[in-house]
Amino acid sequence: MNKITILGSGTSTGVPILGCKCKVCQSNEWRNKRLRTSAVIETTEQKRILIDASPDLRTQLLREKIDSMDAVIITHDHADHTHGMDDLRPFGFLKKAAIPVYTDSYTAQNLRVKFPYIFQRDIVYSNKPILGGGIPLLDLEEIEPGQKEILNDTFEFFSLPHGHGNTLGLRHKKLAYLIDCRMIPEETLKSLRDAQLDILVIDCLRLEPHQTHLHLDLTLEYIDFIKPKKAILTHMGHELDYLDLLAELKRRGVKNVFPAVDGQSFLYS
Repeated sequence: MNKITILGSGTSTGVPILGCKCKVCQSNEWRNKRLRTSAVIETTEQKRILIDASPDLRTQLLREKIDSMDAVIITHDHADHTHGMDDLRPFGFLKKAAIPVYTDSYTAQNLRVKFPYIFQRDIVYSNKPILGGGIPLLDLEEIEPGQKEILNDTFEFFSLPHGHGNTLGLRHKKLAYLIDCRMIPEETLKSLRDAQLDILVIDCLRLEPHQTHLHLDLTLEYIDFIKPKKAILTHMGHELDYLDLLAELKRRGVKNVFPAVDGQSFLYS
């Protein structure tokens, strides 16, 4: 079986939010503690593929005792999904080889600007040596929506609208991971329904509608259409209390839908 581990299930600020005195941020419920959103896939071929490099990545990887990485997928260029990039540095040193980072062309362009010492190292170090602890060994590989072979495994990517740009959703076998989007196009919904998913990990920021993210009603509408065996709500803000959300799902008669918990793992075929 393949496995996905939720490294972080929180929104861009994480939960609790610094300085916030709301019920959720002040809660003692450990399942309300949410680091910024990342996940890792472990395939049947014993390959590890990271989905997004959150600013909390080092803490997440240490917590899960993850000691290697074979590839990275970046869904979009926002800070809460990319600013842990430098934390991947030890894995390249251990492999003595570059780790591929897959993303769309727009995000790749922005990553080269944000991290020139990583992704434009031939230019940055064209006339000077690399000093100190070295730089991350990461190589950008641009991808488009559709199927892509990654580490001899087939992934399918979807373009999802998010703010002024787009996010890459993905499917790997019987898993789909849809993050940071305000809606899901009809053709993507049909494709995912036809895939008969074991696990759907899906964006769910809060109860009320939002300009750039899914909210509970819309997320549940999509889940009902796709009909995965199990759906996991992620990228949750401090408006969502874990126990209250469970109670709300029960009140609505919703089955096999659960709020994500940092560190939780799920198997899929």
